[in-house]
Amino acid sequence: MVVEVNPIVGIYLLSTLGFYLISSLFSRRGNGREVPLPPGPKGSFIAGVKAQLPASEPWKTYASWGKQYNSPIILFRVYNRSLAVLNTISAIQTLLNQRAEIYSHRPMSWMYNVICGRGQAIFQISPTDATHKTYRKLLQTELGVRGTKIYAGIIQEELGNLVEGMRSNPERWVAHIRRNASAVIMKVAFGYTVKEDDAFIAIADEASRISSRAMQPGRWLVDYCPLLRFVPSFFPGAGWKRQGLQWREKLQHLSEIPHQWVKSQMEKGDYTDSFTSRLLRREDCQPLTAEEENTIKWCAGGLYAGAGDTTVSALISFVLLMSLHPEVERRAQAELDTILGAEHLPTPSDIEHLPYLHAILKEVLRYAPVGNLALPHRVIEDDEYMGYRIPKDTTVIANVWAVMHDPELYPDPFTFSPDRFTASDTSRQPDPRQFAFGFGKRACPGTHFAETTMLVAMAGILSQFAISLPHKDAPPPVVEFTTGITSHIKPFEISIVPRVLR
Repeated sequence: MVVEVNPIVGIYLLSTLGFYLISSLFSRRGNGREVPLPPGPKGSFIAGVKAQLPASEPWKTYASWGKQYNSPIILFRVYNRSLAVLNTISAIQTLLNQRAEIYSHRPMSWMYNVICGRGQAIFQISPTDATHKTYRKLLQTELGVRGTKIYAGIIQEELGNLVEGMRSNPERWVAHIRRNASAVIMKVAFGYTVKEDDAFIAIADEASRISSRAMQPGRWLVDYCPLLRFVPSFFPGAGWKRQGLQWREKLQHLSEIPHQWVKSQMEKGDYTDSFTSRLLRREDCQPLTAEEENTIKWCAGGLYAGAGDTTVSALISFVLLMSLHPEVERRAQAELDTILGAEHLPTPSDIEHLPYLHAILKEVLRYAPVGNLALPHRVIEDDEYMGYRIPKDTTVIANVWAVMHDPELYPDPFTFSPDRFTASDTSRQPDPRQFAFGFGKRACPGTHFAETTMLVAMAGILSQFAISLPHKDAPPPVVEFTTGITSHIKPFEISIVPRVLR
């Protein structure tokens, strides 16, 4: 990738970096004593450790740096940004949970938040903004225990579609899982029924692609030199600004389409009750303000962005792990057959009676975390931890993978074993769900809904299909993981056939 830099921008970047380094040097002293920064790799004067950052599985590199420097927290610099990685459960709980008041902001993305106009998005908005509390209250109400029961019929209906799709075309099992996750969340958010080659799914996926490009770390100079946001779009070298403004218009248009569709269906009296429709109906029958409508749009859009990829990643890893561990698969199927009956397609109300299935979900989330690195936080004031100074505005990243594979927490961590979470296990290993869905004020408000949809899909797949490796005499495939905001085991060849029930 080539970034356009004219001489003025280059001078500004160097001067900003110089100011940052000098101010960092002098600000290390406080109350007459020098407080050291956490240890970590140093890198070059200009780019910091950018050249040392791996293209894949960075969580493993961060964990190895933690061992190299014998520290639960490591600090390094990329250009003029400081990044701290937390590699232990103690560091994560102390800073992100116990000190959530100062650790719950997001790193500022000038390209995405300002140029593209997405600063009010659920995952970006400041936790001190009153709207952030409104978002979380609405989502917790709709996706909590009571809210999830409202959507049980949708979850059950789409399970039937998932099973039918896998039965008719098992080779496309990944596509069926993706369709299931999208169909559930689209009907919950908008009351919309997904079709083949669906236009709404294409809209949501396009918005996701644009957002991913706009938020790509290290791609946009404006994220390192915020004053560049004032550069007129017609200036030479300001192609990034023109691109950002085009994306801003596109994203606004895309977020309006499903919202306006729900409103039009409600006006016709032909709609399925949904998250959006319920919020659009005020109890006092008064029209909504523009601010209230925007809140509904941001929340509904966040449902798709937050639930879709997480559920898909967990279920892909689950299916692949069942093919590698037939003893786990058979035990789960025996539980289903004994408790629910061999011919029964599980329902959301059934899953509370399936303790071994719950143990499998916990172990899937531990062994193959859907987010090996938690979404980044930002500390809003200088802080100290274990004798180290964490500078204001440092980006703070929880290394979830390192915690989930810490042998002191989870003995033999690279072995897939749901038994570690069963009642017969006496080691009291931590519930991985506390690390899988975010931290502090950024913890996922839809955890119960996400777990329910995953458990129902897992139960439905196991009740109907036998999953195995196609070549029993061949060596098992090497387990590798995708790299991204979400992660899952890279698919390999497996066999999925209908179960022969006796």
